[in-house]
Amino acid sequence: MIEPTERTLWLLAGIGVVGALGVAAPAVGLAAPFALAGLSVFFVVDVVLARTPRLVDVRRRLPERCTEGRPAEVSLVVSAPRRVDLLVTDTLPGASEPWFGGRVVVDAGDDAALYATRTFPRRGRHAAGRIAVRTHGPLGLARRRERRVVDDVVDVTVDLASVVARAERLVRGADSEGARRKRAVERGRELDSLREYRRGDDVRLVDWKATARRGGLVVKELVPETRQDIVIVLDAGRQLCGRQEPDPGGSHGNGVAEGDGEGIDRFVLAEQAALVLAAAALHKGDRAGLLALADDVLAFVPPLEGRAQLKRIADATAGLQAVAVEPAYQQLPAFLGARLKRRGMVCVVTDVVDEAAARALAQGLAGLRGRHIVVVVALADPALPRLAHGAPDPADPLGALVPEAAERLLGHRRRALAALEAVGAVVVDAPGARAAAAAVDAYLALKAQGRL
Repeated sequence: MIEPTERTLWLLAGIGVVGALGVAAPAVGLAAPFALAGLSVFFVVDVVLARTPRLVDVRRRLPERCTEGRPAEVSLVVSAPRRVDLLVTDTLPGASEPWFGGRVVVDAGDDAALYATRTFPRRGRHAAGRIAVRTHGPLGLARRRERRVVDDVVDVTVDLASVVARAERLVRGADSEGARRKRAVERGRELDSLREYRRGDDVRLVDWKATARRGGLVVKELVPETRQDIVIVLDAGRQLCGRQEPDPGGSHGNGVAEGDGEGIDRFVLAEQAALVLAAAALHKGDRAGLLALADDVLAFVPPLEGRAQLKRIADATAGLQAVAVEPAYQQLPAFLGARLKRRGMVCVVTDVVDEAAARALAQGLAGLRGRHIVVVVALADPALPRLAHGAPDPADPLGALVPEAAERLLGHRRRALAALEAVGAVVVDAPGARAAAAAVDAYLALKAQGRL
């Protein structure tokens, strides 16, 4: 494809000015057609002399894997069999700045490189865009353009260091801004040691056999159990499609990128909550696993312990997106029943926006209730309460209906959450940006109460 350069456009503008002056001075205006004809001839000559972009070899170099929110180096390497003056631009749709490039002069047989640093704010697999090669003519009037499609992909992984750091803060009882929160006293059910009785000890903890042997009261020192199974069910169905407004009262620095001003991806918030909860469970010595569910099982990571398990869970969620299908909640009892032989906690990270979906989820959880403790983390949209209690816009003819519609949605949601509590699930209702902290709080509270 042939394009005019900026020099050509300025010359055309100058010829237009000369033509306009011909209205007042006809002798001056007569020069405009000759100037336009001359520019056309030189433009054609410049097009003929410009090198064809097909002779130029452009290689894109991307990191095999980079971390979300952290800078990564990308580059273009250009070579040609003859000396050529060209402009190369590359597009990276998943990056914070979606393009880079520049003008280079490549000598025959040599390479020239263009470097840039880009940040990918969202995890997943991001396809790179097209590369545009423009060669310039020697007169600087025309350039020839060719666009190339190269199937390059950037794998952006979750920032596990920030996930682990946030989980450790939450386990210590501090939120993402460092404020301390009260924790329930951990009662524990696992024997750690024996010690002498002290005033105020629970008499139910007296070990009578050890007391008989030693001739004095001896009590058991109990600690919370470890190596318990925590399976996080990540809902990838229609409940978590779309985006939501950032929570104005939520804390920042939680590892969730708000992105481009269009709101936060609800599935990203759910995924973040799942990873933080898994990191907290692993930090406490438990075994964490993950089940991603849409209309079928998308991924399953059996519960294991150790630091490497968090990376396995993160790798299983990489590239997942919520799809507009009904989640197959009815598969949960059979699928988990065949794979979880010990009692544990099953935490479903989802949202409940209608009673029909709540009934389907309640039926699936009812099959787990007898053996496992079930927790439902519901990601609330902070915009709904604001719309329900806000004043309607008088300029909008439909504005008066917005508060009523939002209030109805909130009513449906309250009844749906009540239906889940009725089947014995522990319901955690929190705005999306606070879902991770709320999930960890619920897990630690259940563990402290000895209910796991």
